[in-house]
Amino acid sequence: MSLLVDYCPKCGTIFQKNLRNLCVPCSTKMDSDLNLCLDRLWMRPNITSKELSEVTGVSLNELYTFIKSGRLSSSYRNLTYPCESCGSETRSGRLCFSCHHVFHEAGKGQPSSKTPERQVVVKTSTKVLYTSRRQR
Repeated sequence: MSLLVDYCPKCGTIFQKNLRNLCVPCSTKMDSDLNLCLDRLWMRPNITSKELSEVTGVSLNELYTFIKSGRLSSSYRNLTYPCESCGSETRSGRLCFSCHHVFHEAGKGQPSSKTPERQVVVKTSTKVLYTSRRQR
């Protein structure tokens, strides 16, 4: 029997692997931070991400992780995180609306005025497959 162990990505201690991939103390702290945020949001549902971080003491990066993973409900309209391209505020996905639109348009490319013609490739080969040998 072998123990599957790894280093905790948050604190660096060795722990036995589990579904969360965190050691027990970091997992417990994450749960308490999440409950603290949920309690504060229940009392003040219109609070922004930055204000929530200041009031609860939970780091903005941890708060962004909660929002992206869906642990904090999307019904809280003022909870946002930065766009991965420009850094402006967004509520869902990896990109804000304007960056999403820019990347979508760039992906379409420029339509060419000449439509490409189909090319027909005709293979003429004289390969012979021998399946049996003749004896003379």
